Amino acid sequence: MAGASLIFEYQWRAFWRRLVRTRRGEFYVPALALLGTMAAVVLRDHLSPAARELAVHQTASMDRLLLVLCLLWLLVVNENLHVSLSGDRLRRFPLDVRSLLALRLFSLFMSPITWLAALVSLRALSPMLSAAHPLLGMLAALCVCALAIGVGVSVSHAAGIARPGRRLLVGVASFAAVAVVFALVTLASTVAVAATPYAIAVSASTLLISAVAVWYLVRWSFVQRLHAATNEHAARRATSIARFPGRLGPLIQREQRALRRALNLWMGLLLVAVSALSLSASRSSTFRQTILVIVCVLNAKVTLNCLGLERPAGLTRYLILPTSGQDILLAKNVALMLVVGAQVALLPAIGAWQSGVLQLGADSVVAIVLVLAHLACGNIVSVFQPYRTDPQRFGSGGDLVTVLVSVLVGSMPGAAVIVLLRTGSQVAAPAAAVVVLLTMAAYYSSLRFAGRIFERRIEIIGGRLA
Repeated sequence: MAGASLIFEYQWRAFWRRLVRTRRGEFYVPALALLGTMAAVVLRDHLSPAARELAVHQTASMDRLLLVLCLLWLLVVNENLHVSLSGDRLRRFPLDVRSLLALRLFSLFMSPITWLAALVSLRALSPMLSAAHPLLGMLAALCVCALAIGVGVSVSHAAGIARPGRRLLVGVASFAAVAVVFALVTLASTVAVAATPYAIAVSASTLLISAVAVWYLVRWSFVQRLHAATNEHAARRATSIARFPGRLGPLIQREQRALRRALNLWMGLLLVAVSALSLSASRSSTFRQTILVIVCVLNAKVTLNCLGLERPAGLTRYLILPTSGQDILLAKNVALMLVVGAQVALLPAIGAWQSGVLQLGADSVVAIVLVLAHLACGNIVSVFQPYRTDPQRFGSGGDLVTVLVSVLVGSMPGAAVIVLLRTGSQVAAPAAAVVVLLTMAAYYSSLRFAGRIFERRIEIIGGRLA
């Protein structure tokens, strides 16, 4: 452990040095202020009711609060910190697996966002003081948060080594593990308000057994990622035949492989699946189209940083290829369109099933306008503010103001089409057609402009992605 602590010290220094040099503080300062304010407002309205309910042996509010905390930790532990702790680099250290795993877990708590999540979690556990067993309840709640962290880390490890034939299985197993953690949330409140020692023992034992199982899952997934046979996998991909026609087919296929591993896109797919289940009841078309807007916002990490998955060596290879910057960005955009199309295809299908072919056309128009508008903003932002990212992490780089403005501008055309379709007036269809044409023109202009800027700034972009 002495070697791991020494390496962690240098990783800590490197993280803060990189934060200052790459100006990531421009993200952290406003993000912490915004998230801290939101957390303070939300907690103020929910802590008092939870404390009153726990005092009378009711746990509904506390269960919801712990559920939100688990979801928060699942997102936080997958933040993209760029701490250079990949499996290939970890194997270079003369340390055993236990020390390397400790180094991996310690690195999760470098980010200021993780510190904020820890403070919010401790503040959210204050209602436990009103329960019959406050100390046991707090310990059980901390155990649940630890379970969420362990499952999040295991899912990240599994996503990094999943082969194409097993990605569906890994995805199903990951969703099942997250569902089990959410189901165990109620045990923490049960321990806090239990009336008999038997109830406390059963709930606490279940949490401890689950913690042991998750620990072995974390260790097993870490070892698998540490010793993954990447050379064989890379060789198989290099000799694969492109499934997409045209001269940009190989570039599209290469980009699509990387996008399929992005956690943000899977979060959007999860939202679509949950929305599809809720749409079994009678819902308005506006609700379904609003989900399309939210899904496009969740994809902002990819649309606003389409170059983030590249490395300087990859950008150098682009100079050898007989392709322009516009063609490279077009290939990335087409790959993203295919992934997002598969992501949201279920919602227009439900609209057609409920309301007919006209509703299918309306939902398709909204989806196309949203994707094109977000890509139009993303192409420009990607060439001016690129930052290195990891598909198995949730992005936390870039200027927060630029991200918010870009997401707002990219969502405005889709929101305008939704409002026009909802009015049902005679000018709604021509006005929506004008919005579609303007969005297509804006996308084409951004593609040409960003392509020229990419060719001029390729060396600067490569330095930022190093």
